[in-house]
Amino acid sequence: MAALKHCLSVIRVSAVVLVAIVAAFPVPSVAQRRDKQKELDFLIFLQSVSAQGMARLCVRGVPGYRQRFDDLYARWSEKHRDRIMQGEGAFREALRNKDLPYAEREKLERVEKVIAELATSPVQTGPIALDDQWRAVCEETLSDLENGL
Repeated sequence: MAALKHCLSVIRVSAVVLVAIVAAFPVPSVAQRRDKQKELDFLIFLQSVSAQGMARLCVRGVPGYRQRFDDLYARWSEKHRDRIMQGEGAFREALRNKDLPYAEREKLERVEKVIAELATSPVQTGPIALDDQWRAVCEETLSDLENGL
């Protein structure tokens, strides 16, 4: 039973992370209506959401990840603070658009759900075993933040 709970916990966290990563691709009609700067701001905002989602998983499976992530994310988010805020504004504006096709609205709503989950304390916080592929994704997230400094 404990193994099943552990697997479900990993799957739930992984699903949140994957939704954030998949959602990082701009919604086509929304992106087409924005100028390039707004589109880039939107992508930086989604990168912020994705990085935070990945951290929820990685801190449980990679020793020392929390400190490394917190340091890099704090510096990265400070550097890109204005762009993240602008991107979130574009995201909120797109959510208010009632004329979006269903598929586009669904993507935005999934991102909104991830944001809401990130605003709450994680249900599971105990250590988990990550395979090499997930560890590589965790390291890539840190590299992406570092490259953005």
